[in-house]
Amino acid sequence: MLLKHLYDLAHSPSRKIFDDEAFERRVIRWIIDLDGQGNFNGVQETGDGKRGKEYPAVPKTARVKKGKVAEFLSDGIDSVFGLSPDPAKPKDTEMLQDKFDDFWKQIADAERAIGHSGLKALLHFKPKTGQVPGFLRLDSKKWLIRSASATDTKFSGVFAFRVGGILLLEDEHIRAYWRKVFADTLAKQETEAESGLCLITGYQDVPLARIHTPRVRNIPGVGIDGTIVSFEKSAPAFSSYGKEQSYNAPCSITATRAYSRALQFLVDQPDHHVRIGETKLCFWAREQEQATGLFARLLNKPDPLGVAEFLKQPFSGIARELACRDIFYAVTLAGNAGRIVVRHWIQEPLDQAIENFHKWFVDMELSVPLRPSAQKKRTTSADKGKESMPPLAIFRLACTTVREAKDLSPNVPAQLYRAALEGTAPSISLLKPMLDQLHSRLVRDKNYSLLFDESRFALLKLILNRNRKESDMEIKPGLTADTDDPAYNCGRLLSVFDDLQQRAHEWKLEGPTVAERYYGSASTSPSTAFGILWRLHLHHLKKLRNLGGKYKAAATAIERRIMDICSLMGQTEEMRQKRLPPSLPRTLNLQAQGRFALGYYQQKAEDKAGQEAAAAEKAKVEAK
Repeated sequence: MLLKHLYDLAHSPSRKIFDDEAFERRVIRWIIDLDGQGNFNGVQETGDGKRGKEYPAVPKTARVKKGKVAEFLSDGIDSVFGLSPDPAKPKDTEMLQDKFDDFWKQIADAERAIGHSGLKALLHFKPKTGQVPGFLRLDSKKWLIRSASATDTKFSGVFAFRVGGILLLEDEHIRAYWRKVFADTLAKQETEAESGLCLITGYQDVPLARIHTPRVRNIPGVGIDGTIVSFEKSAPAFSSYGKEQSYNAPCSITATRAYSRALQFLVDQPDHHVRIGETKLCFWAREQEQATGLFARLLNKPDPLGVAEFLKQPFSGIARELACRDIFYAVTLAGNAGRIVVRHWIQEPLDQAIENFHKWFVDMELSVPLRPSAQKKRTTSADKGKESMPPLAIFRLACTTVREAKDLSPNVPAQLYRAALEGTAPSISLLKPMLDQLHSRLVRDKNYSLLFDESRFALLKLILNRNRKESDMEIKPGLTADTDDPAYNCGRLLSVFDDLQQRAHEWKLEGPTVAERYYGSASTSPSTAFGILWRLHLHHLKKLRNLGGKYKAAATAIERRIMDICSLMGQTEEMRQKRLPPSLPRTLNLQAQGRFALGYYQQKAEDKAGQEAAAAEKAKVEAK
């Protein structure tokens, strides 16, 4: 069914995906500049100097891309010069020769057919196989290229040609010729193909594809390109009833080209996909194109203002009555060598998808006093590649489970996609790596600021609430000051103890705080850890009072806050008079540890907000 929906997408009149099948979007990094006679003028780098520039309509071969098949007019160093792209792992000499010959033969055939002067000049430039041009040199088993900027750059990407100031792949006479070549190639393939039933369209007696083409590029983990449907050429385990390759899953040539083009369209369009590590989520609505932009924007860059507007008006810009009749599709893709792996796919009413997406942000809502935009720069190695993303970007959320983004398992973003778009509950098992990383950063990272780690605590809140039993407390966006949940209150208590210690040292404490030293044991074995913390807090209260003045008043306020929290955990008046701690749990399970973390975080956020409000009020009074 997924391939049928992609096939229908390819034939959607509004998208125009299949209008000019002979051309595709492709990134070209290097332009070789020739004069009208084919003499070399120089080589120019396109784009931003890293990837190159994407051209919207580059000629594309209709043949199956194997090692000996080259593209027309633009290709890599192997096709244009017969040189191995990676000199450290040289390609087979015969294969390089065949690919080089194929590239230049296509140009010679085009020149004979249309007599184009630019193609004639290009043939005059044609090098010998394996001849290294003057602008390339081999350095320590890698190619360096010298462009018009006169600086050597590590070579990567593909070449195209400009003759007499005209980029050949954009010349209309050449483009018209290529359309005919492409159509003739397809017709020949259909003539030579077996006929049968197409599993995608249901049509009888149609030419079947031996290999599903075109291959799809830019899928993480696939390499250059790959296919969803593929079989080993001759392995008996991949054959049935004497059928070979994709004849085991018969699909027509037309249908395979359509669904492949549609999938490439989704992969290429920013409004139709989100990438997280080695996973890519592609999505589309059957009718309403503007809906996909909403999902892409709020999954990739959910800025606080945009999220707030979406929470108020989730269907803004989308006709709700039409959304009720429309269908939303999403497919999660990853790679395995040359094959594309479909990890999960979704089909549901568009209005339901939007409602689920709305609930995703509601369930992650936190009353946080500061946003990262107000934060001083705190970039660590763990933040690289994601520090500029908003806290609720799905990549930032997924990365809370790992130390480095490169360690992210494809299973994690797949779970988060489903939670956002289907309303499912992510696995409780995600809590452990998230809490382990929290403890690690709290203890070891001097630059770590708990209040700016909104991503971690927003996701913790969502996971806990969606996996909540009736007996468990529901985590609210802000501090819950009246709950009797022991784990949550233990987290609050540790936060207050931490604040007390820092005040007692007049915010000049050297060395680890009580939170940094005892967080791990307090969140897993409260009765043991808080026995020590209780004695320490009595010492810090005494020290703070001895400072006199405003510190004495602060000690009284903090002690009252501690008493309020302890009363929720069963501390009696007699225990209070004797300054004894309440009865605390011996151990906390994984979900309780999550509630402990949120209690600690929300108490910190509440105290910070109170401090900022007091400072603002003081400044206002002084201004008068």
